[in-house]
Amino acid sequence: MLTALLFQGTTLAAEPERITQPIQATRADLDPQRTYAAPSLAVHPDNPQLIVGGTLEFRQKQCQLIRSTDGGTTWRFVENPPVLNSFPYCLHNNSNAFQAPVAWGRGNNLYMLSVGWDEQDTRSKVSIVLHRSTDAGDSWSSTVVRDARATERDGINENNRPVTDIAVDTRGSQDIVYVSYRRGYSGTTSGNGRPSMPMVAVSTDSGQTFSEPVPVIADQFEQAATRDGAIRSTTTVANATTTTAVPGSLASQPNQAANFGGGNPSITLDDRGNVYAAWKSAYSNISPAPPAGIFLSRSTDRGATWTVTQIRPFGYQNGSAFIIPQVEWTRGGGPDGTLHVVYDGSDRPETNSYSTIYYTRSTDNGQTWSDPVRLPDVDEAELVGQYIANLSAAPNGRLDVAWWDTRDDPGIRSNDVYYTYSTDGGRTWARNIRVSDQTIDRRFGVWGNNFDQNSPPGLASVNQYAIFGWDDTRFSRGEGGPVLAEDPVAAGVGVGGGVQDIFVSTVQFAAVGGGASSAAKAVLAGVVGLVAVGLVLLLVTMSSRRKDGPARPRRAAEPKSEAPVG
Repeated sequence: MLTALLFQGTTLAAEPERITQPIQATRADLDPQRTYAAPSLAVHPDNPQLIVGGTLEFRQKQCQLIRSTDGGTTWRFVENPPVLNSFPYCLHNNSNAFQAPVAWGRGNNLYMLSVGWDEQDTRSKVSIVLHRSTDAGDSWSSTVVRDARATERDGINENNRPVTDIAVDTRGSQDIVYVSYRRGYSGTTSGNGRPSMPMVAVSTDSGQTFSEPVPVIADQFEQAATRDGAIRSTTTVANATTTTAVPGSLASQPNQAANFGGGNPSITLDDRGNVYAAWKSAYSNISPAPPAGIFLSRSTDRGATWTVTQIRPFGYQNGSAFIIPQVEWTRGGGPDGTLHVVYDGSDRPETNSYSTIYYTRSTDNGQTWSDPVRLPDVDEAELVGQYIANLSAAPNGRLDVAWWDTRDDPGIRSNDVYYTYSTDGGRTWARNIRVSDQTIDRRFGVWGNNFDQNSPPGLASVNQYAIFGWDDTRFSRGEGGPVLAEDPVAAGVGVGGGVQDIFVSTVQFAAVGGGASSAAKAVLAGVVGLVAVGLVLLLVTMSSRRKDGPARPRRAAEPKSEAPVG
């Protein structure tokens, strides 16, 4: 019985203890025109009470940092948010990415990545800036990772947006900081566009200086077989532009490496310092554009060179090239750990705007991948969509995935935050959990005005809990008002009016600061009870023997005679 209970305790301890009531993290801002993006969240690796969130206030076009020192119960804006005066604006106007990704380094080192531009640049000449703090966000210094102003050539500008991810290696004498973004170009002529590129830049001195950014696609599209696979996957003939394109232009010869690139990358590190980037293919001067393939790039020399493998073949089931495939690494599963990828895709690509969330993993450094698993547990026949997934891994290996979900939409263009997790390395997944407490009405706020500013739900993981953050329009109808179904246009409010706040919630697996979940405590109490009963019975038995007098010695057992056979 004791053994059975111990095994049962292992199972029960993996169940969430509770889901906390959502908290308004931006309540200190009373501006009636406030509009915040969903936050990028990070929990201090040595202090699960200390959480930060990087976000953007859209109307000011400036990034902010919110911080909690009590495990997400209360939140404050830092008094001195990071800003570089020569590049004051960090709004990058791209969907499906955080405006200000954040990550912790050693000690109280904190990093925030953003784009940077000013009025003379507009958003067609955008630079990359890393802000760094050594005191958990109280003060900041900034480094220009990539200066787009210095790259103009013949009227062509680098348009480096969006920023996508940060990964920090803390094993050496200084933090090694990896940042990723998408490089685009403006000012090109028709038929000679340049495809976007997934880029990574590296700092080996805690973010003070950076190497020249490197495209992680390596020579993948120098290989004719890869290009042929992309073009053959189109439902119509991609080379049809050959007859109408300007002679000598890139469009006149679509099947060449110069027309192939990649979209928004995410990055992760393993415990040996190898860095991985997941990305989708992108194209220029090919009409119609082929569907995306999903790729993994790996570097064993701090981002100087990259090798590429393909996660998913080219296909319309892979979704848009502009939605980030999220990647994380965990120990176990294979001799070099396991790589996990979630991505937006579609099992019905013929249905416009329909999307769901898939998961796949590799236990051999990305050489081979498992068949994709669909994570939402809603009935596929309902055709409700799931969009822009986020993936995080706790130190104990638990995988957390959150996304936007329309299964509770009452027909008013809205969504909720849904979540699932795995405690066995992605082999099985828990039932979906609704994290948001009320449906988010997207007729209000920035989404409702079609500004194309839809970040993933914020997500960060520690052993004790997973924390979520999202942009929420519930106060567009007054403080504390429920989501209503009235059309804001008919009501005279106008699409895109109102406010957009940040709300946070946690799914708790164990007490912060130690302890176990209530289920584990119940099992432990049962075990202790059984032990106590056993001790009582033992004492009673010993007492009875003492009352009967000293025990008589046993005689040796005499050999038994065998009965004759037959």
